[in-house]
Parts: sequence; structure tokens; C-alpha cells
Amino acid sequence: MSCLTKSFSRKCISGLMLAWLTVAAATGTTHAQETGLPRKTERVRAEAHLSVDRLEPGKECDILIRLNIQPEWHINSNPPEPKEYVATEVTFKGKLGTKLGSVKYPKGKPFRMKGIDEPISVYEGRVDLFGKLSVPAGAAGKLEDMEIVVNFQSCNHEICELPATVKLSGKLPVAREGEAVRAINDKLFHPPMK
Repeated sequence: MSCLTKSFSRKCISGLMLAWLTVAAATGTTHAQETGLPRKTERVRAEAHLSVDRLEPGKECDILIRLNIQPEWHINSNPPEPKEYVATEVTFKGKLGTKLGSVKYPKGKPFRMKGIDEPISVYEGRVDLFGKLSVPAGAAGKLEDMEIVVNFQSCNHEICELPATVKLSGKLPVAREGEAVRAINDKLFHPPMK
């Protein structure tokens, strides 16, 4: 993956101020650590990809949040089944007022867990969450300081860990008024039909 494609992951951090930083689960900042419980190994990694090379003021762009879940583990879907389980959820903060809306969570897969009668709905392997970023017109020509937070609970076939968080943060340029914005990452947002 090239840093020039504006696909933000740990690989690009040294080369771009725009890079997203995988912080929480990748570095172990989880609820388990905050409560003094032993550190858990990494279960979920996250990365974010935009459909444009810079944010366009007063417009929307597509964002993909890709979760990679460790083999033999799963996280609960959104909405969760049963309903009382902890749903996987994405939140977003932008200091200039950029908002995340219309997050599309995929349908979960049924999973049978030891000791539970009904199947639960889960995500395994790679999971793509799509959303729309709405950029305020007043952000033109500035850098948007952003944070994406993914809350989840990871389980395997026997146990569930405490809920945890993966955070992605970074700065993204917002185009000046009238500056051209180029579409990128077309294969991620419009994959070829199989």
C-alpha cells in the first residue's frame, strides 16, 4: 500500500502527516489495562481509507473503516444478536466539525458459542464498514484533526474479553475553496464485479 494513495495505516506514519495511527488495541490501551487487569494480546486492527485525496469543504466523501480480526476470534455485529450483547460501533470526532454519518455495518454471521443456546451474530476476519464524512464549508484550507474510535468486544469459542477500543487519529487537509479534489481508492469503494 502506497502512502500516496491516502490509505491511512501504520505503514504511512513516517511519510505523511495525514497518516492514521492505530493506537488502542494495537498498543494495548484497552479497558482491561485501565482497570488493572492483565494486558490482552491484540485482537482487532483497524485502518481507514478515504475516497478523495483531500476533504472538500461543504461536501461529503466516502470513508471505509476496515477491521482485521485475529484468527479464531470474533467481535459482535451491529446490531448485536442477542440485543444485550456489546455491539461493534464506530464514532468520529473532528475538531473543525466534520461529521461521520450513514455508517453501514455488514450483516453478521451466526456463531454458536459454548454454553449459549441461541446463535450470536458476529464479524470474523476482515470487516469493511462504510460511512460518509460531511465537511463544513468553514473548514476550507485548514487541517482537520480527526479521531475515529471503534468499540468492540472480542470473543473466541469459549470466552469473551472485556470491551476494548481501537483509535485512529490524524490530520487531513481540507481543500481551499475552488481547489480541485481528486477521487482515489476506487477499487476499495467500487470493487470490480466478480
